[in-house]
Amino acid sequence: MAAALHADGASAAARVEEFDAAGQCVARTSLRDGVPHGETVRYGAGGVRVLQANYVAGKLCGPLRAFDASGALVQESVYEADLLHGPTTLYQNGRLAARRQYALGVLQGESVTYAPSGLVTSRQFYEAGKLSRESVFLHEGVVVRRANYRNGMLEGETRDYAADGSLVQSASYQRDLLHGTVRRFAPDGRVSAERRYANGKPLGAWQSPLAAAPQADEKGAPRVIRHLEKWVRG
Repeated sequence: MAAALHADGASAAARVEEFDAAGQCVARTSLRDGVPHGETVRYGAGGVRVLQANYVAGKLCGPLRAFDASGALVQESVYEADLLHGPTTLYQNGRLAARRQYALGVLQGESVTYAPSGLVTSRQFYEAGKLSRESVFLHEGVVVRRANYRNGMLEGETRDYAADGSLVQSASYQRDLLHGTVRRFAPDGRVSAERRYANGKPLGAWQSPLAAAPQADEKGAPRVIRHLEKWVRG
């Protein structure tokens, strides 16, 4: 690795260019008093730009853009004193994947994820880096789960929905544990099965008000519930 230095003695500023063994430029960095200050650009194989960032007195400050080996944008962010601060946008295979908000390095505000189709797959809210308020999960544009969080943990009611928007299950949580009554619903909206929990532990077997209700065993849970839980958890 070789470097070429272009200096301006009056301002103690310099621009450094780095080259690999083949003579290809791999980085251009602006320096002041020996530390990055201003724009830095890094290049990958074939001279493809992979990073464009700004520094102030050696710390990331301002916009940053990162690219994959083909030159496709993968991240747009804003930094303050080496910390993410403001909006961050992520891309995958050239498509929008997520939008997030940061405050001095921690998630703060709404975070939205997207499917390759561009449809929203989740909307969540963070306070001081922890999930808070209601999170909404969607599949092909249809809401499949609404869940409430406090201090990063499930708190309150969580609802799961079928593709037609009908309620499939409701559950109550306390500090990330099932606490209260879990209810499953038949297509006509009636409760088909219910079970009480305390601090994550079941209190008795499933009760089935309807003759066609699911079996008491967990394996008898409606297939749609198991599918939704697997999809939301990833």
